[in-house]
Amino acid sequence: MDNSPVVTAVTDIASPPEEVWRVLTDFAGYAQWHPALRFVDVPADTLPGTQLRAQMALGTENDGEYTFTVLHSEEPRRLVWEGGIPDVLMGQHSFVLEPCDGGTRFTESEEFTGAAAVETVEPVRSRMEEGYASYGRALKERLFSGY
Repeated sequence: MDNSPVVTAVTDIASPPEEVWRVLTDFAGYAQWHPALRFVDVPADTLPGTQLRAQMALGTENDGEYTFTVLHSEEPRRLVWEGGIPDVLMGQHSFVLEPCDGGTRFTESEEFTGAAAVETVEPVRSRMEEGYASYGRALKERLFSGY
């Protein structure tokens, strides 16, 4: 078993990467489409080093406020942030937007590291994968609705 479990979901969206990026990085707009994430003190940009504060509401013991740090931002292709407790459980969350059949292949992925990564992620991996897939579907619906 890998000591750095990864959870991934892929969603094909019939909008170009530039439009998907616009919704993905409109942190103030998450409350209108994302089922579990609300950003607080929304930043003006997504430059590396930018701090993102968010409320997570999954209906689990993991609900609460989190701070993420943007590691990589390449408009309109890739956004990466990380957060967690160093050496215990860290998540590096990435969003990759690839042109595909006139639309976008949207890949949301998170790699978990730290002493508690395996014991925390493995028991709930399938639930996490379904959660990430639901976020992709919500993003797709947001774009389909013309936001």
